[in-house]
Amino acid sequence: MGIMHFENDRQFNVYHLKCRMKHRILRVILLLFILLSIYFLLTEGEENHSRGFTAAELTEIETAKDNVMQFSYVNKSGEITYAIDKHYAILVQIKNSEGDLAEEYYLDENGEPTSCSGYFGISYKYREKKEIITYLDAKGNPTETVAGYTIVVRSFNDINQAMDDMYYDATMKPVKCVDGYYGFRREYDQDGHVEGIIYLDSNGIPTYNTSGYVEEKYCLDKEGRVGKKFYFDASGKAIQLQLGQSGEAYSYDEDNRITQITYLDSSGNPITTTAGYSILKKNYYRDGTENTTMYCNTDGKQISLSKHQYGIKRVGSTSLYLNKNGGIKICLDNVLNGYPFMVVIIGILLCMVLCLLPQKWKRIILLAYVVFIFYETLMFREIGNIRANLVLFSYADTFLTNWKVRVEIINNIWLFIPLGTGLYAIYRKKRVWIAAFVLSLTVELIQYFTGLGIAELDDIFGNTLGGIIGVGFGSVVFYEIGKWKGISKK
Repeated sequence: MGIMHFENDRQFNVYHLKCRMKHRILRVILLLFILLSIYFLLTEGEENHSRGFTAAELTEIETAKDNVMQFSYVNKSGEITYAIDKHYAILVQIKNSEGDLAEEYYLDENGEPTSCSGYFGISYKYREKKEIITYLDAKGNPTETVAGYTIVVRSFNDINQAMDDMYYDATMKPVKCVDGYYGFRREYDQDGHVEGIIYLDSNGIPTYNTSGYVEEKYCLDKEGRVGKKFYFDASGKAIQLQLGQSGEAYSYDEDNRITQITYLDSSGNPITTTAGYSILKKNYYRDGTENTTMYCNTDGKQISLSKHQYGIKRVGSTSLYLNKNGGIKICLDNVLNGYPFMVVIIGILLCMVLCLLPQKWKRIILLAYVVFIFYETLMFREIGNIRANLVLFSYADTFLTNWKVRVEIINNIWLFIPLGTGLYAIYRKKRVWIAAFVLSLTVELIQYFTGLGIAELDDIFGNTLGGIIGVGFGSVVFYEIGKWKGISKK
């Protein structure tokens, strides 16, 4: 570093005043960033999935007046009661003058609108061989579903079989759902059962979905449920997806929930997926929400994956690794998943260590941390069906509403903050943040060419921002160290 020269005391005092002001502002910005990170990483309130009554434990009472039908769940005392698996206490259906369903909406035990799968009701309109389905909010206005559409236009053939479902927004503009298609077409067997689905673009032409196939064909079980499913490309040829499967077989419980998924080759034989398992075994909370998923081999025996987890448990918005007995593992990943704000605490402690250690140890720990970054970003990523997302700030509109999105974005930033701090601690140059950009770009390129994870511009931006913040953190720490040494000398 160059030595500053001053012509007089006034210049010296002005320079140091500017330095103090700059670092005060920087301290405020860093403190604000830390507090906001912790706030946004706080877990959402955990929902009690088992408290209350299921529909099977209640009695459904049907009442009718004119064109209005009401279905209410009541307890043994005759009180209207919320059914936790239905997500409502009362279903109200209104019929039009022709006797067709025109609208339905959902109410809680107090008669107030309640959300069922993200919407509060559905309206139905009919045209010749078409049905227009609109999803509604609590006020009865069109609302976007979690799948990304507001309106479904369903067409029927001459024998009144539902054929095509096409997706639209509230203005009737074709819209692509979150799985990458604009609609789908049903195929029927000679007995009138749906035996397959073809995914469509906005013009009704077969298209690939985000999972990498155009068509899925079914083998039904004796109950009429999908027993096996196989995947095909645009030419009707069997296709292998990224996990290595060409199909899947399903087992169900008495509530028609999938309890087992077995991954198959094109001949219908069980395979070991690229993730390491052959079978997923699932169970559910009383309200129907998925509880745990366990990994098994082709013989149905439990196996562990890359981080020695035998399965996962879903608690609210988080997923926790399980041991062989189905208990929650004691490991860093579960600490960070269960208490995401610990990323901030650990990040700050690591930054302080990198600032205070002797130069030799700084280099060793920083090198180890670079290895850790590659380890976390590449080693345990499953091969996906999407290689890249090149839209910058693609999650901006969901940052405040989607907790999982917030966690991923903030974690991407904090992953590179210790890197920026460590580089500054060693070289004392602010431009070392460029190394964070280069490292992030390298990781994303590896992800793109290998298919491990998704290469995203958002990740490069977040990682680079983390490197810059890390440099700022190091700058503040060393400024304070310099002040403390100056005072102690005096």
